[in-house]
Amino acid sequence: MNISSKYSLEQVLLIIVIIMVIMVFFYVITPGLREVVRPYHCQFYQATGLLCPACGGTRALLHLFSGRFLLALKSNALAVLFFPVVLYGIITVFRLAFDRSFTPADIKIAPFLLWSILPLVIIFWLVRNLPSFSFLSPIH
Repeated sequence: MNISSKYSLEQVLLIIVIIMVIMVFFYVITPGLREVVRPYHCQFYQATGLLCPACGGTRALLHLFSGRFLLALKSNALAVLFFPVVLYGIITVFRLAFDRSFTPADIKIAPFLLWSILPLVIIFWLVRNLPSFSFLSPIH
């Protein structure tokens, strides 16, 4: 890794951290934001009455950014569990864009992990709509 690509990666990571700090700041300072993110504002839910896999995801990430991990899990456990995977993907894309020594061959992801994402989302989607698994519904 040469010096110029190393600084580019550090700058990108710094921007990501700054964006996360700004999101936390706005969530803590702006009480009206909690009113904007109302429960069941999802178009799929309004059309079908069923929860989609992403229902409660925005609230989950807002709770996660404000340090309320239990509330984040109650809002959407799938969003919280997949957040590190998405963050890894974002960092990888930036590394591919800015670090010339990093190639797609350097990406280390187990094929099992990739092939398990879609089935997990579908299972979560189906199970959270069953009455006996109502604890997977987003909190109000």
